[in-house]
Amino acid sequence: MEILIYGLVNSFKLILISFGFTLVYGISRLPNFAHGAIFVFTGFVAWIMMHKLNLPYYPAALLSLASAALVGVLIYQFILKRIRGMNMNEIIATYAIGVALIETFRWLGFRGTTFTLPVFFEGVAFIGDVPV
Repeated sequence: MEILIYGLVNSFKLILISFGFTLVYGISRLPNFAHGAIFVFTGFVAWIMMHKLNLPYYPAALLSLASAALVGVLIYQFILKRIRGMNMNEIIATYAIGVALIETFRWLGFRGTTFTLPVFFEGVAFIGDVPV
């Protein structure tokens, strides 16, 4: 039962990310392979704001979302707008942007799951007999 519930929780995370990818592609007709890297960028920026700048959780979350939106606009204005209509170039450029973002954070010292966010709420929620 635990595997089923954890599988559902992780599946819903992936569904939300895929909805974002689908929404971006559906509206702009650009295959954005940097979508996941921008998602990771948002998390790292939130962590930096909370742990280095000592901002509370909600302002850090809002500012990190705003910074991700700004990065998206800058990527579109300075890179993707110039290669619009060149399908293979769009794919290569967005993939390269994603790799560059992830490698930049790795270069800055971020390593996987070694950083944690503060507890959102105390205690454990149960679905049936399974703690989530």
